[in-house]
Amino acid sequence: MQTAYLLLGGNLGNVPETFSRVFALLSDQNIRVCAVGSLYASEPWGMVGADMFYNQAIAVITPLDPPTLMKRLLAIEEKLGRKRIRDRLKSRTIDIDILFYGQLVVSMPGVVIPHPRLHLRRFALQPLADIAPGFVHPLLGKRIDQLLRECQDPLKTKKVNTLPQADIHSTES
Repeated sequence: MQTAYLLLGGNLGNVPETFSRVFALLSDQNIRVCAVGSLYASEPWGMVGADMFYNQAIAVITPLDPPTLMKRLLAIEEKLGRKRIRDRLKSRTIDIDILFYGQLVVSMPGVVIPHPRLHLRRFALQPLADIAPGFVHPLLGKRIDQLLRECQDPLKTKKVNTLPQADIHSTES
C-alpha cells in the first residue's frame, strides 16, 4: 500500500458536488481516501476570462502502481464529464492530478510524478499544505510549507469552506 497525494480541480458545473462524487468513485477503484483538505477558490492559471477554479488536495492509500492509478483517475474524470482535449488550459468539470506517490519519482508517457509544475502553482501548494505541510518534495528536497512560502505565483487562492468529509476509513488494517 502506498500513500499518494492528489489534487482535485474544476470550474464547470457544481464543483463541490463533483468532488463529493470523486470520493465515492475512488473507493470503488481500490483507492481509499485518508485525508481531505479544505476547498479553495483560485484565479484560473493561464486562462484569461475563465471562471474561478476550485481545488482540493486529498491523500489516498492504494495498492495500485502509478500507471494503473493514473488510468483509474482518468476513467473517473471521464465518468464525471471531463472531455480531454489537446489544449489543457480549458475550463473543465474535473481534473485529478497525482502530485506525489510516496517518494517515488516517475517519468513515463502519461505519468510524471512528482507533478512537474507543482512548486510553481499556489492553487496546488495551498491545498496540499493543509494536509501535508511537512511532506518533502523528493526532487527539490523542500517541505510543502516551504515551497508555498517561496512560491511566486501571483494568482490569488482563497479558502472558501470545507466540503463535507468523504467516507474516510481508518488506516488500520
